[in-house]
Amino acid sequence: MNKFLPILIVLLGCSSLQAQAQRRGSYTLLQAGGIYGLATTADHDPRHGYQFQFMFGRNFYDRLYLGLGIGNEVYRGRTTLANGNRSTHRVNTLPIFADFRAPIAQLSPLGRLGTMVNAGYAPSIGSDYFRGFMGKAGLTYGHLLVDGSSLLISAGYGFQQFGSRFFSDRHVQHNLFVTVGLFVH
Repeated sequence: MNKFLPILIVLLGCSSLQAQAQRRGSYTLLQAGGIYGLATTADHDPRHGYQFQFMFGRNFYDRLYLGLGIGNEVYRGRTTLANGNRSTHRVNTLPIFADFRAPIAQLSPLGRLGTMVNAGYAPSIGSDYFRGFMGKAGLTYGHLLVDGSSLLISAGYGFQQFGSRFFSDRHVQHNLFVTVGLFVH
């Protein structure tokens, strides 16, 4: 028995080091979803569209996630021209934002409810991408796929400010969003 005690201690030490090495101190999230426009401050109809986002950041012991993100949001809507005709147009933004996430409750062994908040700015890139501040807040549901990876569904409220160097039209749109993504933590 005394011969096997040092080997047992080494094996237990190695298994605890392996468990610590698997713990990630960071997270990544890749998600896509839809945007439903509610109201706008201009004489445009609310715009609807879609979004793609990538976020990465620091995982604080699966209790708090803080990071940065970049997205591509495409809005389509109709507007009334000065002559009374209606025109369909597309508006793009490329927001860079801070990402904050925190779990609220464990709903089941595989499901977790949480909150999310994004705040940032979309720079103007040429005449295709509009600039302006953006913000989003909502709830998330994460369903564990494998250890450290979850299917994440988010829904909430957002606003986007639109402005351009080429057009004098500046306005804000309020919207609802739903996204689905892969969350690796």
